[in-house]
Amino acid sequence: MEKNSKLEVGTVKIHKDVIASIAEIAVSEIEGVKRVGGRKDFSIIDLLGIKSLRSAIKVEFSKNDEIILTVPLTIKYGCNISEVAENAEAKIRQALEKMIDKTPRDIRISIQAIEKAEI
Repeated sequence: MEKNSKLEVGTVKIHKDVIASIAEIAVSEIEGVKRVGGRKDFSIIDLLGIKSLRSAIKVEFSKNDEIILTVPLTIKYGCNISEVAENAEAKIRQALEKMIDKTPRDIRISIQAIEKAEI
C-alpha cells in the first residue's frame, strides 16, 4: 500500500516500507533504544550477515488516509521507559513531518524487551 500526495504536476506515491524505514532510522538515534523489534532471534540470515529488508514497524492507513504506526522496541536496561517511548514518538513524528510532509494520526510505541547494554 502506498500513501499518495497530490502535486500540481502529478502524484507522489510513498510506500509503507519507506515510512517504516524513516521511523526506524529516527528511533535508532534515540538514547536508550537498543533496536526496533523484540528479542533478537538469530537465523541463518543473521549468520550470513544479510540485513532483513522488512521492518518490524507496522504501517497502516486510516479510512481518511492518515498514517498509523506501531513501533516495537527493545530498550537498554536502566533507561526510563516512559522517557524513551516519548522521545521515540516525538522523533518519529518530527522525521515524518520533515521528510514526507505528513503528521501521523497515531504512533503506538510498544516496549517488547529490555536488554543489558553491551560494554
